[in-house]
Amino acid sequence: MHPDRSLPPLPTLRAFCAIAHTGGFGRAAEQLHLTQTAVSHQMAQLEDWLGARLFDRGRHGARLTPLGERLLPQVERALELLDDALWSARTKADEQSLTLSVTPEFFSQWLSARLPDFCALYPAIEVKLVVGYRVPDFGANGVDLAIWLGTSHRDLVSEPFWHDEEFAVSSPGVATRLPKREALRAAPLLQYRGARHTALDWQRWYEQSIVLPDNADRAAFDKEMGAAIASGPIYESFAEMLEACRRGEGFALVRSSLVQDDLRAGTLVRCFVESMPAAVNYALTYRPGIMGSAAAKCFRNWLMASARTP
Repeated sequence: MHPDRSLPPLPTLRAFCAIAHTGGFGRAAEQLHLTQTAVSHQMAQLEDWLGARLFDRGRHGARLTPLGERLLPQVERALELLDDALWSARTKADEQSLTLSVTPEFFSQWLSARLPDFCALYPAIEVKLVVGYRVPDFGANGVDLAIWLGTSHRDLVSEPFWHDEEFAVSSPGVATRLPKREALRAAPLLQYRGARHTALDWQRWYEQSIVLPDNADRAAFDKEMGAAIASGPIYESFAEMLEACRRGEGFALVRSSLVQDDLRAGTLVRCFVESMPAAVNYALTYRPGIMGSAAAKCFRNWLMASARTP
């Protein structure tokens, strides 16, 4: 490339492709995790640089102009080549390190106890953890792998490694004192502030799992259940809620993968027979090319093997 021939900024090219595929500036903004104003500004930059329009805007979205239709496959191919080149270089330069994004629940209840085993098996691999609810950034300076609930964007690979059940647990002491009928009324229903991130919902679980006797007053029990959910203690984190449950302070609604160790140790018990399949499951998510990295491949294989271990 001639040194005096400047090119449009890379974000403007990505915005162009996103608008073309989604058919609208708003939908492209959602896909790129930007505001619609930012995407509009990027598109204006690119069109100013070209000196021509790439989209016809209308009531039904944005349609490519003839110039846009000719340009789109060429820009996509150029971005793919650039992407492959950068990721290949990153893999070679950084193959002994790994950046992993996980949610707080998965880290505290499963990974933290097992990660030392991985580090002992692969002492040369440095694992950098990002623990939180922020959507993982899989860009060149972002994360390599993520363990999250549900499927991912179409440009990413998602490998589920569990099929969870949802059920209620309590301490052994609470379980031994439960009455034979309407035992769900016997203790508070514990909750925590990040429950939406594990898709754990007492109301949904109750409506889909609990079968009342034919002579029961369903309306009265529904009202009582609603009041119990609304008045249940709320903890800051899943780990704090489980600790309260171990102390006998009430029932906790859990995913089976997050209480494996507690059930095995007997610090928590399944206090009811009712359970339901989880609507979403944990999956290892990553860019297709990252498995060229020895560190990523080692972690992926270790995770899948560890998840199968009872």
